[in-house]
Amino acid sequence: MTYRILAALGHLVSRNLLLVGILGAIWLSMHHPVPETVLSRFDVNAPLVALIFIIQGLHMSFEGCGRLRDYATLIGAGAVVSVVCYPLLAAGLSALFDLDTDFHIGFILLASLPTSLEAAMAMAASAGGDPLTAVILLVSLNLLGLVTIPANIALWVGGEAQVGEMAVLANLLFYLFIPAAVGQGLRRAFPTLPERTAAFAHRVPMVCIIILVYTSCSSESALFHSLRLADLAHIALPCVLLHVIMVGAAHLVGRKWLRLERAPARSFLFITAEKPMSLSVALWSMTYAAHHPLAIFPILVFYVCQVVFDSVLVSGMIRRDLREQDDTESARGR
Repeated sequence: MTYRILAALGHLVSRNLLLVGILGAIWLSMHHPVPETVLSRFDVNAPLVALIFIIQGLHMSFEGCGRLRDYATLIGAGAVVSVVCYPLLAAGLSALFDLDTDFHIGFILLASLPTSLEAAMAMAASAGGDPLTAVILLVSLNLLGLVTIPANIALWVGGEAQVGEMAVLANLLFYLFIPAAVGQGLRRAFPTLPERTAAFAHRVPMVCIIILVYTSCSSESALFHSLRLADLAHIALPCVLLHVIMVGAAHLVGRKWLRLERAPARSFLFITAEKPMSLSVALWSMTYAAHHPLAIFPILVFYVCQVVFDSVLVSGMIRRDLREQDDTESARGR
């Protein structure tokens, strides 16, 4: 019995190494922070964030771009769900639950980003989604993100933050878009490079993110000690509501409006309803960490809620498929 529990725990940790690493980094920053003299002398955040997005650009394929025009309605609907309704609903829930400035910024930040490059594809594949639909949406939404990320942040955060919109835009340009373009340039110059670096492509950004959280949170160690459990509980409900409502909206748009078949509809659901933690944390570390350190907590809480809910959802879809398959085989055997 003990062995099964440990095996299940080990499997859970292995599937959520990034989350475990970030929580560990926060704990370490509270009890063993980086000395202020080191933080003031060395800026490790900028090169780490740049490295993350170089790797993202290197491993992002745009082979499906030639067919984007054939999927105009699908892309338009995905954009409405992911980059219009998501931050709009986040702003509404933030006002409804009266989130303070730091929590509001983190909440809007994660909702403003396009879909996750990794988690959403993994969820869609696990649920038996259509790969082509997933790739088309993934590419198009991330391209739209070049415009919608700064627009949504300016619209929904605006003057509430101590960081100006132009500073955020500059950071997006130098630490996100340019490194991603460098990654794409490397992909074109060395076509075999993505395949040769595939073994560590997921691990390097993970390590970078964990270091970013540790260094960014170290400077606010005393503030994190003052954070109460009630504060995290206060953000949990809007996080759950935001994701559950948007999953429902994505399902309705995919099945009722677009009238997609089951596999494409599942890809549409997970690609448009999933939000990336790693990119949210990277952007937070370069824009709001210094003035709004607690903005990281809505990102973490949302990610936990998202992982739990979507995992249950995928499991239910798989069970349904297996049940239908068994029923079909039984009907054939009669």
